Amino acid sequence: MTQHPAPHRTGLTLRVHQTAPATYVIEVAGDLDHRTTDQLDAVIHHALAAKAVAVLVDLGPTVLLDSSGLNSLVAAHHAATRAHARLALIAPSTTVHRMLATTGVDQVLPAFPTVAAALA
Repeated sequence: MTQHPAPHRTGLTLRVHQTAPATYVIEVAGDLDHRTTDQLDAVIHHALAAKAVAVLVDLGPTVLLDSSGLNSLVAAHHAATRAHARLALIAPSTTVHRMLATTGVDQVLPAFPTVAAALA
């Protein structure tokens, strides 16, 4: 029997930039799971506290999305709604899109292929 080491987890890297004074784009690269959701939560909270009108979460480079990551995105959606802001997902990878569709979260959170499409 051949043993294969567990796949290396990439952790999480967040890149944040503003495309307009009140629009934040957050690129989520790596694993969005129970170990890393607090990082994304803090960045979204900061954007909403800064009076963002739109928070766009780019999931293109996201490798893994578990139930904690899903809960984080849904909670962020509710927080954005309370703050009179809009939260949208950008370019979810195939794996992430499958998780969103399987759980029905894709019916709650709008997804767009590009930042430009989300802002149109």
